[in-house]
Amino acid sequence: MAERAVVVGSGPGGSVAAMVLAERGWDVTVLERGPSHFDDLAEAVPSHRFSSDEVKGPVRGFEYPDVLAEPRVYEERRPGGGRHTGFVNALPATVGGGSVHWDAKTPRLWDLDFAKRSLLGPLPDADVRDWPFDYAELAPHYDEMEQILGVQGSLAQLPHSPTLRHAPRGADFPMPPGPDQSSSLRIADAARSLGLRPFPMPMAANSRAYDGRPACFDCGACCGYGCPNQSRGSALVPLRRAVLAGAEVIPHATATRVRYEGRRARSVVWRDAAGREHELPARRVVLAGSAVETCRLALLSELPDPAGLVGRYLMFHWYSVAYGLFAGERVRGERGRNITHALDDFADPDHPGARAAAQDAGLPYFRGGVVELGGTPLGRVAEGRVYRRLLPELAEVPYGAAFKRLMRESPLRDRLLGVQMHGEDVPQRENTVTLDPHLRDWRGVPVPRIRWAPHHHETTAQRFYLPRLAALLRAAGADAVAALPETRSAAFPDEPAFVPGNFHTLGGMRMSEDPRSGATDGEGRLHGMDNVFAADGSLFPGSGAHNPTLTLMATVLRNTRRTT
Repeated sequence: MAERAVVVGSGPGGSVAAMVLAERGWDVTVLERGPSHFDDLAEAVPSHRFSSDEVKGPVRGFEYPDVLAEPRVYEERRPGGGRHTGFVNALPATVGGGSVHWDAKTPRLWDLDFAKRSLLGPLPDADVRDWPFDYAELAPHYDEMEQILGVQGSLAQLPHSPTLRHAPRGADFPMPPGPDQSSSLRIADAARSLGLRPFPMPMAANSRAYDGRPACFDCGACCGYGCPNQSRGSALVPLRRAVLAGAEVIPHATATRVRYEGRRARSVVWRDAAGREHELPARRVVLAGSAVETCRLALLSELPDPAGLVGRYLMFHWYSVAYGLFAGERVRGERGRNITHALDDFADPDHPGARAAAQDAGLPYFRGGVVELGGTPLGRVAEGRVYRRLLPELAEVPYGAAFKRLMRESPLRDRLLGVQMHGEDVPQRENTVTLDPHLRDWRGVPVPRIRWAPHHHETTAQRFYLPRLAALLRAAGADAVAALPETRSAAFPDEPAFVPGNFHTLGGMRMSEDPRSGATDGEGRLHGMDNVFAADGSLFPGSGAHNPTLTLMATVLRNTRRTT
């Protein structure tokens, strides 16, 4: 009889762990606390029960947990900082996790990221560490995950420079880039005029039919939307392989405790949608519910934590944005595949002027991050909501002739372009996930409490790069430009501005061979346990300066293969 593995979470990390375990003969059960919006996961293109607009987070939020029933607490970690209860960095709770609505950007981290302490040295008031493996070891797993997901890109167009430490590749991408987005091309041309090196952004979207899934038809509605034809790669791809190998996926199944004896987990306790409690015996437990929820479950379970590091070193990418208004023309930023170009120049600690600015701020170095070029900050639905908010008279007749005329003329959506930088967030011991001592969710379970503040590294890098983001849009012909920190979540714009508003949630179970500096070992196993593994963004020792999901999946692929 096969040994049972229980995987908590069906997102990018949990799906890869389930795939490897099921294909190696384990009896795998995946517990997903959210619903499934998909019918038959064994199909290459599983049908879903909504149109593409209905999975949109900001409007209907079918994929998110209910913020009244399952809130989180955020405490700003500074004197006099604010406190907020509600939606705080909550990734979708649904089969497929955050990848049901991701924009599928799949860059690799640089070789620098895996040896940052060794190559760049320490930072004051931070705990920068090398990863327990280097880029070269992860490279074949990157290759395999790109093949599994179906990633488009161009090796020939990646920038090559002594100062740009791009992740070296041994082979080209599985697919060439699809059609370019016109707004991305416009800003990419402007970037070249400024001496920068834009390139087609790697993306898990089929530029041609691939692995039984059709080609992307470049509708542009990736970020925040479901994919209408499943041409976008996601956690559903490895999850399908897991199901075909015999894994079971149970939606509406919330894990509340891992029961253990000594150093070994024995079972996982979970509750169904009606609140009934169940228990699954397990020879292996995989925590993959996202960084916050994985730490929460470990704390609820009172799992051994020899150095008290579970929940520490929480990281978010520190976003900076610039918007350009093109008053005299329609730039149509939403047309075409969602943001096709990016640049890495600002992720380089040796970018011109960066070292001097760092030293002026009392730092040995800083980094910005990858910059996504083009697109519009407003889709059609968001634009309509803005007009209704700015023009109260439209609220009386929201779909009348005046409103329709305004939408056709589109003084905002069709005339705005943006750029966005995913700035690196360095690890700090006091950025934490704990259990709130007072607040409980609808099941009576303590909710996670997040305490976080940016490091001087992040704010210094932001001050340095915001004018450079603005310069990109001016060079592209914008009549007016605004460059600013992006704090509020686009999904919940009514949140207080001090709540960090992004979904790249990392750390809390960081890997380290030394149990004094990480909660998990070099293969994701909790230092105090023999058969409990983390398998999501909580593993990251550093956030890196790029979108993290491909690295997350490649890391889980490596770790699970090595430990089964």
